[in-house]
Amino acid sequence: MIALQASYAQKIKWEKGNLDVLKGEKQLALDIQYADNMQVAGMNESQFLQERQKADNAEKAGSGDLFVTNWDKAKTDKYYKRLSDYIFKASKEKVTASQGNAEAKYVLILKPNNIDLGKGKYFGTKPALVDFDIIIAEKANPSNIVAQGKAEKVKGEAKAPKGSQWIPGGAGAAMDVANRSQNFDATNRIAETFELLAIAVGKAMKK
Repeated sequence: MIALQASYAQKIKWEKGNLDVLKGEKQLALDIQYADNMQVAGMNESQFLQERQKADNAEKAGSGDLFVTNWDKAKTDKYYKRLSDYIFKASKEKVTASQGNAEAKYVLILKPNNIDLGKGKYFGTKPALVDFDIIIAEKANPSNIVAQGKAEKVKGEAKAPKGSQWIPGGAGAAMDVANRSQNFDATNRIAETFELLAIAVGKAMKK
């Protein structure tokens, strides 16, 4: 799965430098930046959250409040964890990436925007689509940008592990159902887009 997903590295449009600047590095700082005008579902994020909160609360009391809470928590927790975990895995456990990494020479700055949430259903799921601005800069001097590019319409959708349908005893089917159920949470679909970029970065740093 990692080998397949890492192919997305070919789709990053670099305006300056590329991931090669990270080759041989063992530490990396992470910084996810959210612009005030970030677009979600075709509207400003704040407007989206207000409308979603109101609509969900009308359908089920408290569900809209919970959605906003989980949305904000994912931005400060889930997405960083996905980046850290998959850079570590894709680099064959050679790279430690974390927010504010004091030992890192470089910082990876990701700026998500134009978020299409997709849909989460047991049948006919639609992946999230996220555009990213990507910046690699010196951690001690963030104004010194060594690489900069864009990744457009990065797809995010939880999927069962390859070959799980062949696992006997119903375990494979259970794994498939579990992964599909993960798609009900929009932040899980968005987290998959961060994972995809993390794999590309980790593969490059492993070399």
